[in-house]
Amino acid sequence: MGRGSFGDVYLVRHKISGKLYAMKTLSKKNNLEESWLRYVQTERDVLASSKNPFIVRLKYAFQTEKKLFLVLDFCPGGDLETLMT
Repeated sequence: MGRGSFGDVYLVRHKISGKLYAMKTLSKKNNLEESWLRYVQTERDVLASSKNPFIVRLKYAFQTEKKLFLVLDFCPGGDLETLMT
């Protein structure tokens, strides 16, 4: 679906329910600075706790040895930056 400064975003489908989600992948390689880790932790915390209809909710967060994954509600129509430009 897109590419950011820290990773990629994919459209994924839940195997059982068939619901669509956006999965953000963040590579740990070259990004293990303390400031980057704080940024990712803050992003995870805000998305998990937000209950605003204009902010997507975090459904799942997990990691492997090489990557971090954030699974968010899929909101069709593009991202805010693209819509504004």
